[in-house]
Amino acid sequence: MYHFFFDNYSHYKETRIQKRRFDENIWQELLQDWSKSPYLQLTKIGETFEKRAIHEVTFGVGPIQIIAWSQMHGDEATATMALCDIFKFLNLNESSFAKIREILHQNLTIHFLPLLNADGATRWTRETALGIDMNRDAQQNYSPEAKLLSDWADRINPTFAFNLHDQNRLYSVGNSGHQTHIAFLATAGDEAGTWTESRLRAGKLANRLTRLTQEKIPNKVAKWTDEFNARAFGDTFQQRGYGLLLLESGGAGWDLEKQSLRQLNAAILLDAFYSIAKGSYEQENTETYEALATNERQIFDIKLLNAPLEPTGKIRADIGINLKETAKNRNEIHYSWTIEEIGNLNYMHGLNTQDASEFEFVQTINLGEEISELIFTKGGQTTFDLRTFTAKIK
Repeated sequence: MYHFFFDNYSHYKETRIQKRRFDENIWQELLQDWSKSPYLQLTKIGETFEKRAIHEVTFGVGPIQIIAWSQMHGDEATATMALCDIFKFLNLNESSFAKIREILHQNLTIHFLPLLNADGATRWTRETALGIDMNRDAQQNYSPEAKLLSDWADRINPTFAFNLHDQNRLYSVGNSGHQTHIAFLATAGDEAGTWTESRLRAGKLANRLTRLTQEKIPNKVAKWTDEFNARAFGDTFQQRGYGLLLLESGGAGWDLEKQSLRQLNAAILLDAFYSIAKGSYEQENTETYEALATNERQIFDIKLLNAPLEPTGKIRADIGINLKETAKNRNEIHYSWTIEEIGNLNYMHGLNTQDASEFEFVQTINLGEEISELIFTKGGQTTFDLRTFTAKIK
């Protein structure tokens, strides 16, 4: 069913959301729609530290309990967009969609917490309003949002749990130059990394999703290393037996709003739900998933080879340049460039690599400098202009 969900995505994409940092008014409009749905139950179950409502969206009446939450880090919204798409899918009455909905409805009860860290989302920060990384608060529950998440999961006692995140867009698939688009992790529930019944459920599901996702984006799927971290919710929930699967959205070239990864998220989650409802994931092993290369940091956005560092052009080195995003106003993200590293960068790849060995010196650059313009010339003619890359941002 994965390919069906992927190929028919345009039929259920929630078009009111077009970017990761979307308007609060749109969110309130969506909540109103979900509250009127005959298939979804919308319930306010708590509040953030700054008294923003936390809503649970519930679908289905089946015996298999599933939980999924997104944006526990406020600046990680790709899965939140995908959940909005999934809610639209579940409300559509096209015959093929309705048949799938009925299978899901009768076999599963799915509990969603979309936009968990609303305070952080408003600021466009990873942390909560208290400055706490919620995904390192699984034991103490200092933040009210973490306590709510923990209590909510324990009350439901799910068979599967989906922890939905964004990761740094410059992670690579192993030590390659391939940018990680999607990463999975069937988290460990103890220091030994034991394949408990809970972890094996998650691992088999990860195996299926890895196979199918690789068909759409070959060489772009990785996994996180599975060192146990008791402070993290993924590890803690695996320890509690909740079949925890971590799904991370990385980068996708110049698609900085991650709309292609949003589509993948929707297809991955809908296929996961369907395979759980039908029990087809049980036929999987974990070999394909376990063979995945791990996430590494081996990529620059732009890598200039042997560029001039001073006016004579005699001193040259590689220059690594990366994009930097900064929250601006209420709903905007501002992009700038930073000089990430200067020197011998043979160990790194570039999404865009250019031989600068014949470039002439034009301006001084400094490590860590934030820039909007950078020009190199050759024979008096411009051969590199950073603004051409800025123009590609979408």
